[in-house]
Amino acid sequence: MSPADVLDSHDTLPPVIATVGGSGTRLYPLTLCQPKPLVEVCDTAIIAVLFRVLARQGCRRFILGSKGADNTLALSNYFKAGEGFFQRLGITDHQEISYQPQYDDRGSADSLRFCLNYFDMDQDVMVISGDNLIDIDLADFVRFHRENKPLLTVALKELPAGESISQYGAADIGPDMRLRGFVEKPREGREPSRMINTAFYLFSSQIRQVLKDMGDRCRDIGGDLIPYLAENGYPVYGYPLKGYWIDIGAPERLLQATGDVLAGNVRHFTFRNLYREGQWIHPSTLRRISRYLESGDIELRGRVFIGRDCLIEPGCVIENSHLGHTSVIERGVEIRNSAVMSFSSIMHGVTVDQAVVGRHSTIEAHCILDGGRGDGKGVAVLGENVLLPKDSVVGPGTRVASLRYSHMILATGKFLELGSDHRNIYFSQK
Repeated sequence: MSPADVLDSHDTLPPVIATVGGSGTRLYPLTLCQPKPLVEVCDTAIIAVLFRVLARQGCRRFILGSKGADNTLALSNYFKAGEGFFQRLGITDHQEISYQPQYDDRGSADSLRFCLNYFDMDQDVMVISGDNLIDIDLADFVRFHRENKPLLTVALKELPAGESISQYGAADIGPDMRLRGFVEKPREGREPSRMINTAFYLFSSQIRQVLKDMGDRCRDIGGDLIPYLAENGYPVYGYPLKGYWIDIGAPERLLQATGDVLAGNVRHFTFRNLYREGQWIHPSTLRRISRYLESGDIELRGRVFIGRDCLIEPGCVIENSHLGHTSVIERGVEIRNSAVMSFSSIMHGVTVDQAVVGRHSTIEAHCILDGGRGDGKGVAVLGENVLLPKDSVVGPGTRVASLRYSHMILATGKFLELGSDHRNIYFSQK
């Protein structure tokens, strides 16, 4: 079924409001210098991947519910009015991308209320979180919503057996998929279901009046709006999501998403510049390194993506990893199961395993970044524009940021300082 079959007299799918005002502290240090939605997965910002999924299925109107100068200006500089984004997809019948004006919203529901009023929207509207990757059949999602005629349809994802549900809200749903509410962070074995909120919503037009009636009580969609709707008898339904979904709320999830993209598990994420099966190299980089690949002086193992204008010296091994554009990798470097962002410089003899390396960072000679495997402590993370001194060892769960951000990091109360030197602070999540 195509979107046109579902939309009847409508020309497009409902407009999309992306709630992107969060601080992104769980992803520190990767979000110290940029908004969380602009953190990259294989050289593409998270929010751009999400918009691409929606635009290719018929969405033409996007509004970014950004908050504060740091978020709004960075997102505006990235997308501008959207011409370049839509042009790359070959879409000409789009509207300009809009942004929430200066407004100190108090959460996702408050941002939704403000945008609906500011842009005078009296229609169904999709609301998405800007830090998720999702593969959803929009035609089926809209059909489900219009057949059931609820005030709200929530896309729900069933967690596989073995994955802990205690960090999520578990949906309490009836056999007809009517949603009674969510049980936050349930104990294992006590959850009403293994279906969790993906923060992908479709609201009917009546939500504008409901938000007006709620007034200051409504701040967060999950914490305030959905409980209010359920408690007051408004019809709320859960839509079972069959495709891929991940919440990129922590470095471990970012690295998992990178691996899933490389493995081809994210259906709407496609690579260009195939070198051989499961490996992609930009032509500008391939011209530099082809002779070393042919001689075996550079080894690529597993699934690998390498961006444009990279320099990789002989003796390097890259395995199941992403290497961002314009990066310099000196001789004898081994990169495994990792995400290395753009403009990185990795000097000779370095080992990077189960790690995330932020943009424009330098790793001096003979350092080791080792996130470990299965120890539960988390991956190793280097923030943006960090210079890691030679012979350093960054172990599982350790994050490194420039020392000038130490107060900003520790003031959140969410991190434990592990030490510092004259350049960097080393910290971990509490």
